[in-house]
Amino acid sequence: MLREINLKYNSRIMEKLSVEIVQKGKLLVELGKVSKDLDTEKRVYFSVEGEEEEHSVIFEKGNKEWKCDCKYNSLHNRLCSHIYACMLKEKLI
Repeated sequence: MLREINLKYNSRIMEKLSVEIVQKGKLLVELGKVSKDLDTEKRVYFSVEGEEEEHSVIFEKGNKEWKCDCKYNSLHNRLCSHIYACMLKEKLI
């Protein structure tokens, strides 16, 4: 389900991500720091072990929106490395 929803957004997402975010996201996945906690009808919940603390990432299926509780995502309203890592983990990118 997630894969179908996000395939059309791949090129748009990749255009907006910095090299640093992509590299950090890949590293988080390689180090096994991403876990899918719960998949419900409306949302998918992930946990990502960050450098200093654990972050919660939520994918809203209805509006196809990703949210993370990290400062970067909250302040800039842009995809962070934690969201990118979850997308990689789910093989959406």
